[in-house]
Amino acid sequence: MAGAGAAVSLAGCLTEDGPGVEADENWEPSETIRYIVPYDEGGGTDVYARGIVEPLTDAMGQDIQIDNVPGGGGLNGFGDLYGSQPDGHTISGSAVPLEVTPQLLEDPGFDQRDLNGLGIIGRSTWCLIVNEEYEGEVETFDDVKEKHNSGEWDSIGIQEPGSPQDIMTLLAKHEPEYADEYDWQWENRVQYTGTGPIAEAVTSGEVPCGIGTDAGTRPNVDSGGVYPICTFFSEGTDVYPDIPSVTDEGYPNMDFVAGVNRGLYAPPDTSENIIDELANRIEEATQDERYEEWSEETGNPIFFEGPDAATAAIDDAFEEFEDLDIVSLVDEHS
Repeated sequence: MAGAGAAVSLAGCLTEDGPGVEADENWEPSETIRYIVPYDEGGGTDVYARGIVEPLTDAMGQDIQIDNVPGGGGLNGFGDLYGSQPDGHTISGSAVPLEVTPQLLEDPGFDQRDLNGLGIIGRSTWCLIVNEEYEGEVETFDDVKEKHNSGEWDSIGIQEPGSPQDIMTLLAKHEPEYADEYDWQWENRVQYTGTGPIAEAVTSGEVPCGIGTDAGTRPNVDSGGVYPICTFFSEGTDVYPDIPSVTDEGYPNMDFVAGVNRGLYAPPDTSENIIDELANRIEEATQDERYEEWSEETGNPIFFEGPDAATAAIDDAFEEFEDLDIVSLVDEHS
C-alpha cells in the first residue's frame, strides 16, 4: 500500500526482510497535524474539532492546526484532504451523510469513499431553530409549518442542494410518503455553507428559521437570539433534551438523513500502521477528562468507534441515498 513509508530512502527499505517491509512500522507523529474542518467556523464539525483539540494535541504529542475549508457541501475540505500526503499529518472532520449528495450531484474529481476512516468521535442531530422574536408564539413544528403555510413566512435557512436540510425540506413538501403528513409549504430555501452561518442568519432575522445541527446551533442558543423548536431525529437530542422530535409530534421519521456522524478521516493510501496509530491516539483523546467535561457542558455526545465504523458510515450513506434515488428528488426541485 502506498503511503508515507514509500517516501523514505532505499537504504531504509533494504533490510533482511526484503523491500516489502513497511518503513512506517513504528510510525508516530513528527510534526504539526493539520485538522481540516470542511465547514465554516461555528458549525457542528468545527465545534467538535475545537472540543477535542486540547486532548488530541496531548495524545498526538504534536500541535494541532485547525483549518476551516468550507464550501461545496463539505467537498472542498474533503478534496483538500484527498490531495494531501498520506503521511499521517493531515486529517479531516466530517458530518456524514452531509457530504454524500453533493458528490452524487456533481463529480468533484475524486471519490470520498477512497478516504481512510480513523474513527467516529460523536454524533449530532438536525434541529429547527427560530428567531427569538417569535418566542411564546412559535413553540412547535406545527407552529412553524403554519407560519409558512399561511404565507406569513416565506423562507427557511438550510445548506447547499443535496444537504440533509435540503433533503428533509424537499421530502416534507414534495415526496408523497412524507409530504402527505408534513404538508410543509415553505416558499424559499435560503442556502448557506454551514450551520454557523445559518444560526447567524436566523439570529439576525435574515431568515425567521433554519435547520442546523444541535452542536452548531448551541452557541447561538446560549448567547440568545434563537431557540430550538424540535429535532428531526426520532431519538431526540442530548444537546436539547427538552425539545421533542418531529416523530414525537406525529410525523414520519427521517432518521436516515437526520443524524450526523462526527467522523475523522485520512487521505487515500494511508498505510494501515499509520491509520492504527492515529486511531489509537484519537481514542485516547476521547477518553480524556477534558473532552468528557466539554461533553457535559455542551450536551454534545462523545464516544469512539474505530476506523471500520467511520469507513462504513460513508459507504452505507451512499448505498442508502442511491437506493432512495435522492439525486432525482434534489435535481427535480433545485
